[in-house]
Amino acid sequence: MTVTISDVDERVEFSTLLDSVFDERVNGLIEEADRTGTFPRQIIAALGDAEVFARKWQRGHVPDLHLLFALAERLGRTGSAGISVGVSLHDSAIAILRRFARSDMLVDLTERAIRGDAVVCLGASEAGGGSDLQVVQSTATPVPGGYRVRGAKKFVSLSTVADVVLVVVRAGDTARSAGELALIALDRNDVEVGPAYEKLGAHCLETAPITFDVEVPAEALVARAGTGLAALSWGLAQERLSIAGQVVGACDLAMGITVARLKSREQFGSRLFDHQALRLRFADLQARLDVLRWALQGLAASGQVPSIRAASGLKVTAARLGEEVMSECLHVFAGAGYLVGQAPVEKWWREMKLARVGGGADEVLWELVATGLTPDFDGYARTVSE
Repeated sequence: MTVTISDVDERVEFSTLLDSVFDERVNGLIEEADRTGTFPRQIIAALGDAEVFARKWQRGHVPDLHLLFALAERLGRTGSAGISVGVSLHDSAIAILRRFARSDMLVDLTERAIRGDAVVCLGASEAGGGSDLQVVQSTATPVPGGYRVRGAKKFVSLSTVADVVLVVVRAGDTARSAGELALIALDRNDVEVGPAYEKLGAHCLETAPITFDVEVPAEALVARAGTGLAALSWGLAQERLSIAGQVVGACDLAMGITVARLKSREQFGSRLFDHQALRLRFADLQARLDVLRWALQGLAASGQVPSIRAASGLKVTAARLGEEVMSECLHVFAGAGYLVGQAPVEKWWREMKLARVGGGADEVLWELVATGLTPDFDGYARTVSE
């Protein structure tokens, strides 16, 4: 793939645009959100007004990965996993709609989401299901002119502020439990949202259970029976790539502050940074973080549409590195780091765990990667004798 001057200019302009969006007002909203535990719709609106989503999706249903990672890293550097993940969940819903929306109603919803006029979230997991969508019992039964949609979802982030929820259901002529998975859009007014859960971190990413029993028009069907899993997987690939980028940004923030701690605090008559065991440990973390960053940039430069396996591998690798980075940063701050409110690393340490469970747990993603492992039977036969 040839990189042109216009491509470079576009990326520089996008980076400058992000700096202008995350101004004093928006950063103030983020700080307030972390204090109050409430997700601010104004963040989505600000990104939409500045055409951040519009630029990212200007090439149709395939996002510009350079811009995707630029936005993700900038979100990670906010220091708020709740804001970062909330924005990426909305953007993942856009990814699904951008590719699969066909009706005028859904196309209009897509454009409103891109403008930031509407907030969209995803509802997939049911009680006891987690990443296992085979246990989905929510249904969409055909009725004249549309569907009767009934069911419940346990973990729906942004449900308290969203205008529309895209829910995974079983659909078919009878909508029995054995029906094929589909995806359908429900208006927030047609969904009952329960109390938000108390979570370990990312408090402003309000997550709550929802229930629904409503008739919707046929135009609300995003992905027909049998294609729901493919549609959801497309959105999850976007989310997983974004999480990888967010980890890079979050680790940049934490590493910078921790290295400042190493170079400004003295123990045993010298700076912490002068103790070889500490500085070499952080040199190792920085090197691996740089490798991850260049891996993301290399994927973007390849011009290829990332596979589900590639997105899964990058996400789980990033999340595990991020957890290690935050743990080591917390370690450097010692007692001060362990106290709530004394230093931000305790919050970042707690929130990084979300990267390993949100968007698919490690083991689920490694299974996806394992399906692509390619054996070299010829080489095995040629080099191994038993």
